[in-house]
Amino acid sequence: MAEPVKVPQYETPEEYEARIADLFEQERVPGARRLIDEALQRYPDDPGLLAWRKALAPPQVRIGGARDKDRTPEFRWLDAYGPQYRGEWVAVLGDRLLGHSPDHGELNSYLDELPAEEFPPLVVYIQDR
Repeated sequence: MAEPVKVPQYETPEEYEARIADLFEQERVPGARRLIDEALQRYPDDPGLLAWRKALAPPQVRIGGARDKDRTPEFRWLDAYGPQYRGEWVAVLGDRLLGHSPDHGELNSYLDELPAEEFPPLVVYIQDR
């Protein structure tokens, strides 16, 4: 008599997702990631498994958006002329004073009316000392 053939039992994508969710709820993220990799070998296009892979992917740092520039000229201007504007908000771009006011909102309104610059001005409050 021949030995019975053992047929491997494969999980459905839904069963994998349930196990992944259990691991996630138990805060066992590395194990959930390994299980996702295993499941995606069998079901590479399953939307639920792909969503889990995206949700549990390690975080990535991305640098994007507008970058600020070297503000050394603005700080030099503040060192040289800032004391003349104690108790006021000043807007400085490079070595130019764009505006000043004791009221922050008033200064912002004024700046909104100016032509757009490549970089926004440095806006700071000069303390009364």
